[in-house]
Amino acid sequence: MGENLLAGFKFFSEVPPDTLEAIGKKGELLEFGPDDIVFHFGEPAEHLYGLVEGEVDLSIVFKDKVLTTEIEYEEAIQASIVDKEKSIVIDTVLPDQIFGWASLVGPERRTVTARCTEPSRVIAIAAEDLKAMFGENHYLGYVIMTKLCDIIARRLKKRTDKLIETWVEAFDGDAI
Repeated sequence: MGENLLAGFKFFSEVPPDTLEAIGKKGELLEFGPDDIVFHFGEPAEHLYGLVEGEVDLSIVFKDKVLTTEIEYEEAIQASIVDKEKSIVIDTVLPDQIFGWASLVGPERRTVTARCTEPSRVIAIAAEDLKAMFGENHYLGYVIMTKLCDIIARRLKKRTDKLIETWVEAFDGDAI
């Protein structure tokens, strides 16, 4: 994979061209269709991703208890409470943006589910390779981690805003 694909990413704007080329050589270009999952919440986080083309929704997935009823005949109604999986889209990744930061920091587990909303091309870079490069080139590690901190802060703010918006819709806003 050539350097030109990574060169368009603001995330890599402070990385010297030769280093960017070395990172690019470690990347793999993947193609996804609409509704394809790049990764699921809770999975091991082994790659950092860059969106070259398309759109990816990042969602929080949670279980909600739902009352279901089954009517066998007029006098017999079967009711039960089941766990139903639901999701809330908290952010959308657009071309030339990265996602999958949990591969480089924290418990190395996915904090969201990433689902393509249209045909998408994605660069996957093994976190292990990037971390090895950071160990050899501390400047690179500093630059990437500084950019990651900005992305994490922005995504956490969006997540908080979305959760508050959802709570206000679900409950009386004055009760919160």
